[in-house]
Amino acid sequence: MKRALFFVVPFALAFVLSAAVQADDKAGEWTVTLGCAHCAYEKDTGATKCGAAGKTADGKVVLLTGEALKGIKFKDGGNYTVKGKLSADGKTIEVSSIAKKA
Repeated sequence: MKRALFFVVPFALAFVLSAAVQADDKAGEWTVTLGCAHCAYEKDTGATKCGAAGKTADGKVVLLTGEALKGIKFKDGGNYTVKGKLSADGKTIEVSSIAKKA
């Protein structure tokens, strides 16, 4: 029994600590291909109306929200650098800044 505890306890602590780090590590920067959540990425988002979305380098499509998107013509597409916070479910980024890549 004691040997089992020596094996299980370190793994349990590592799991708890890694979960805590991941919860705090939601802010970041992504390069996305900008598009419309409905017109361009409907299969991935299930969106029923137009809105900003971006496809990341790993192929994941996320919805983009926030005041920083004002004035951005997301239907024109293009590659952008997005800074913000990823939601807990990983489906939405609250954009704090966005800039077109050269």
